Amino acid sequence: MSVVHRVVLVDDENIIVRSLRAALPWDEMGMEVVADASNGKDGLRLIRELKPDIVISDIRMPVLDGIAMMKEALEERPAPIFVLLSGYSEFEYAREAVRAGAFDYLLKPVDHEELESVMREAKKRLEQEAQQQHEREYLTRSVQSLSTLVRERLVSLMLEGEQQPVDPSYWLQGWDLEHPYVMLVVALDDTLEVHQWSSEDRRLWFFAVNNVLSEFGQNNGALTVFPFRSGEWVVLLPNANRTEVERIAGEMIPLIKSCTKLACSVGVSAVHQGLGQLFACYRSAQQALLRRFASGREQVYVDGVLPQGAADRAADAFVVHQEVTVRGQLSRLGTESFTSSSTVPTEMKQRKENIGQDSLLRWELRICEAIAGFDREQTLGILRELFVLLRESGVRQPEAAAVMIELTVGMSRQLSELSREPFGMLKELIAGLPMCGTLEEMELLVRQALLSYIDRTMTTVSGEAEGNSIRKATDYMAGRFHYDLSMEEVSEFVGLSCSHFCVLFKKETGLTFLEYLTKLRVERACSILKNTQVKVYQIAPLVGYQDAKYFTQVFKKLVGKTPSEYRTMVQVSDS
Repeated sequence: MSVVHRVVLVDDENIIVRSLRAALPWDEMGMEVVADASNGKDGLRLIRELKPDIVISDIRMPVLDGIAMMKEALEERPAPIFVLLSGYSEFEYAREAVRAGAFDYLLKPVDHEELESVMREAKKRLEQEAQQQHEREYLTRSVQSLSTLVRERLVSLMLEGEQQPVDPSYWLQGWDLEHPYVMLVVALDDTLEVHQWSSEDRRLWFFAVNNVLSEFGQNNGALTVFPFRSGEWVVLLPNANRTEVERIAGEMIPLIKSCTKLACSVGVSAVHQGLGQLFACYRSAQQALLRRFASGREQVYVDGVLPQGAADRAADAFVVHQEVTVRGQLSRLGTESFTSSSTVPTEMKQRKENIGQDSLLRWELRICEAIAGFDREQTLGILRELFVLLRESGVRQPEAAAVMIELTVGMSRQLSELSREPFGMLKELIAGLPMCGTLEEMELLVRQALLSYIDRTMTTVSGEAEGNSIRKATDYMAGRFHYDLSMEEVSEFVGLSCSHFCVLFKKETGLTFLEYLTKLRVERACSILKNTQVKVYQIAPLVGYQDAKYFTQVFKKLVGKTPSEYRTMVQVSDS
């Protein structure tokens, strides 16, 4: 869409103004007369209020003449283009007008063709200036983007502890790092979930968080905000009092949650000073953030400031009295291939002499006995007890991961003796436990694995054969629903009598055979309607109906709309 240039007319002769409005093809020239005035003072007011692109003005006017008005208007930005008119042919008027900044000067009575030519030249000038301004802004943005990237790369290298690769004085100019500053490290809490995202999802979510933090940091005086590691952002703040820094950090957590639905915690460094202290400052913020594992998610952690009662809980730290060699445990199960992705340490330090390997074995036996009895509540209760003990101990992530791997390896061995159903989640747990960012996340991972095992074992014990028969039947129906399929055919396929199959099918699926078959057919019809332009009468035989009218009746009964109405609805919602 082309730009419409705004024009203001200023002349004390009303007939001239009306003539100018009527005589020129303003629309065809891409212009619009937005206002007019009868003297220079009112004209100047309109120029300041409306900010027109072009002003056509008489020179000789009461109150304030055209040249004086133009001189004042040209001092403001953006300044319009001026075309001045005069009934005097003296050269001095023309020379003064051009010297003062007029684009052109025309004599009255105005020749309309000449004025139109001048207007078109003025439009070209405006378009050239707009293009030049666009190019200047683009160049400025490019330079700023490059400067920002270099700054972030330079700081990232310094945060890794590397020597300054280049002289940072130029790229970091404007950052007052010789005065005290603090660093905030913002980290997503759901680390296990983040690891499971696709690269495209990770890129989109990180982009969203970065936008939120960048705007927030800019509004709160941050020196820089940039992503550092996967799921982690660095925010550098000039030194403020601790209350103010904690306020800023605390506001980030609900802001990110409300904008992206992602949970995060913030580690706040101690105060540092000087460019060379960036690495130490980052380590300080990371040290604070380590407490998130035991103390919980969506919190602010300040280096050197312990939560209430943390010192007392640390004195009762829970740790198994033994050296844990994870690789050795995995080797006994023949799963060495999983140790390459595991980052857990090979040993744990003894923190409490009266809790040793025997204690860990008792936890293992208690949980396995509850699982063997299919007691979900007791299993979860024992697991909660264990994680409360870990949480109160202030245990760190590597130690907790090693404890839980040792425990799950032992449980797998015990369960294989109690049941013929293998503990199939063992490999996933070994891979996932070291990635958990909090004890809460670790507990959830183990809880899901144990409950899944209980449910799977109960299904196996209570009705494996019957369940498999119905799954076999539904798989068969999914592949042949577009044929004239009968219950007799399917029951014969799975080896059950028709009456027994009918009862069992309703028990397992919650639907009768015909209801389930109709549901399959209508779901496939919905997919075809949504994703293709195949005619309704052509869809019917594709989903098992030879009569298109009957198909329409069945579809409307189940969906509440005819096939055509459904297609229109989904197309509108997708547009």
